[in-house]
Amino acid sequence: MTKFVISLLLMNIFFSLVTKAASTPSKEDSLLFIKESAIKIQDLVAMKIRDVEKITGKKLSLKEKLAFKIFQWKLKKELIYKGKDKTDKGKTAMILGIIGISSLWIPYLGIASIPCTILALVFGYQAKKINPDDSKAKTAIVLGWVTIGLYVLIVALVIAILAAWSWG
Repeated sequence: MTKFVISLLLMNIFFSLVTKAASTPSKEDSLLFIKESAIKIQDLVAMKIRDVEKITGKKLSLKEKLAFKIFQWKLKKELIYKGKDKTDKGKTAMILGIIGISSLWIPYLGIASIPCTILALVFGYQAKKINPDDSKAKTAIVLGWVTIGLYVLIVALVIAILAAWSWG
């Protein structure tokens, strides 16, 4: 029993030395205590690491420098997307892509699939330029290129069949 109590006591001492207690960070440990009114978001995006070190009064570690640069990159990306036009080109492009690939198989409407496919690609690339994470724009681009590939394949098959057909 005494060995058990001693082992528990030693484990308690070991874990109390190894782990840190959870507490709020001090002003020296964190970038959280920068006054909000002192820095604008646009200034934060353009700020260099030397400026951050000057404001916080401490030298940043490599991990903190990388985290700050990633934060700046994400913030810059969000600011760019906020200013852009929020038209729903991705949705329009996806609808045109679906119309293009489905009308390819309907007789006499196969010709109408070409303009729909081209418009789907154009709107899809425009929507992807505005927002690279737009899944509808990505879908429209894939549908557009698949439709073009199928159209080229059908035209090649028709040419091959006509070339092989003997006129007698």
